[in-house]
Amino acid sequence: MNSSLSNGFLVAGKKVSKAPKIQRLVTPLTLQRKRARIADKKKRIAKAKSEAAEYQKLLASRLKEQRERRSESLAKRRSKLSSAAKQAATA
Repeated sequence: MNSSLSNGFLVAGKKVSKAPKIQRLVTPLTLQRKRARIADKKKRIAKAKSEAAEYQKLLASRLKEQRERRSESLAKRRSKLSSAAKQAATA
């Protein structure tokens, strides 16, 4: 019996067979699915970027409002202090 013609080969007196490696077929359907997967990924990335920019804009506007409120309250406090100081000086 010739081992090169059989379904296996001999190792240490035992017949050993190896399964052939099967590659996946590249079909139009697999390519279509790949394109769809990549397109979804790009959409997700673009959406995340736009939402992040929108959120940063919102944060900036809230921070600006907060600064304005603080400056107004400080201005009121200063005016009260200065008027109280003037009254104390005239009295």
